[in-house]
Amino acid sequence: MPEKFGEVALKIEKVNKEFPAVKALTDVSLEVRKGEVRALVGENGAGKSTLIKIVTGAYTKDRGDLYICGKQIKRNSPLISKNMGVYAVYQAVMLAKDLTVAENFFLGAQPGKGGFINWKKMYAESEKFMKDLGLDIPVRKNLSELSVAESEMVTIAAALWHNPEVVIFDEPTAMLTKSETKILFRIIKELKEKGIAIIYISHNLEEVFQVCDTITILKDGMVVDTVPSNTLDEESLIPLMVGREISEMYSKKEFEPGKEILRVENLSGEKFTDISFSVKRKEILGFFGLVGAGRTEIARAVYGVDKIQRGTIHINGNEVKIKKPNDSLKNGLGYLPEDRKDLGLFLPQDVDFNINIINYERSINAGIINYRKTAKLADEYIEKLSIKVGGPFQKVSELSGGNQQKVIIGRWLAKNPDVLIFDEPTVGIDVGTKSEIYKLFGKILEQDKGIILISSYFPELLGMSDRVIVISNGRVAGEVERKDFSEELLLTLAMKYYSNADLKEEVLNG
Repeated sequence: MPEKFGEVALKIEKVNKEFPAVKALTDVSLEVRKGEVRALVGENGAGKSTLIKIVTGAYTKDRGDLYICGKQIKRNSPLISKNMGVYAVYQAVMLAKDLTVAENFFLGAQPGKGGFINWKKMYAESEKFMKDLGLDIPVRKNLSELSVAESEMVTIAAALWHNPEVVIFDEPTAMLTKSETKILFRIIKELKEKGIAIIYISHNLEEVFQVCDTITILKDGMVVDTVPSNTLDEESLIPLMVGREISEMYSKKEFEPGKEILRVENLSGEKFTDISFSVKRKEILGFFGLVGAGRTEIARAVYGVDKIQRGTIHINGNEVKIKKPNDSLKNGLGYLPEDRKDLGLFLPQDVDFNINIINYERSINAGIINYRKTAKLADEYIEKLSIKVGGPFQKVSELSGGNQQKVIIGRWLAKNPDVLIFDEPTVGIDVGTKSEIYKLFGKILEQDKGIILISSYFPELLGMSDRVIVISNGRVAGEVERKDFSEELLLTLAMKYYSNADLKEEVLNG
């Protein structure tokens, strides 16, 4: 490794881990030094999560050696790992949601004497710490009162509060806005300067090249290579991860659009006004806009989650009244929400339940559910979508993000709607699963269906869409045909209805 980094903070030597019928890690070795930001990349199932759980003590290794700051850790545990200065920040918030921000910082070590907590000191110190990080989040608020993004930033701050030696970031930006992501990247830079070792896991390869010094590539539980990040680019990294070229990612099958299947006219709601667009059979209609522009709110209104103030919706030429999601189900509309964990899945339930939740009518006889039929349907889509799961009765919470998304897609494919709305369908998903989802788009179009694709990721949006509707401050700013696609044009239209340059810059940044 380059001499600019300090001593070895984390060393893993020939670590192995097996589960029943699965060899998760095979002779994995790597070193991360103080002041180094190491990316850990690979498809779902490559072994990233297993390796991190061994480092943090959640899993016990079968064989191999683990060293933290030069000390060999023979039997690790979450408590030992934290005492050695290893802290992990996960996409899912792991703090106590019923406690305040300050209480989460001081959990188990509240200041005070004689059994009395010094609340004034606790709030003052935690508030100063947050401000030093550049975070304007009230420390007296319970985590349950914060947004998902705010809670994520508190999780990051809480980890840094403990003066760590090693910080592991696992998909940290999945729920963050652009401005919050900028704050995170600034924090990472400051941690580097303080000599803290960082492991950064992300499926967003642009981020990897932006913040990481070195990259370790995992595939099938083994290390493919560890290289300086400035010796690779996305085109050369993806083949090492998945075994195919980046050009294959967006190999969209072209179709001649058919008849109009969905038409929305002058739709208005709380955060959008006079929205009109149409979707044809065998067509992918893209939706683009800056954060807060109203794209998701439009989709939720069309699907019946949010209230429509005025406007009309036509399906196959007939006006329909959509007041609740059940109306959409009856009229052939499906919606895959951006927040799949909270809004798309029943995490405590199994895969069978999650696929069948809107399809039970197919398995009911005389008012009684035939669970053999539900399991058969679940098995059918597990096979069709190559969902990596132990069986239909495995809890969906135990699956990777990509496989969770496949479960939701399987649910809707079984329902067979005419139009499917995908809202940021590949956020937090590895490149291999992204490619599989894009191929599924083609299969959906082959069945004479239509797709609405809401995406903030330009390669995805421009690579998969036939047309793009641009939303600016709750209004349609323009419609762009595939032949005219460019990032500059979409961004220009996206800022059309913001009042001044300062506001445009603010919105563009997050």
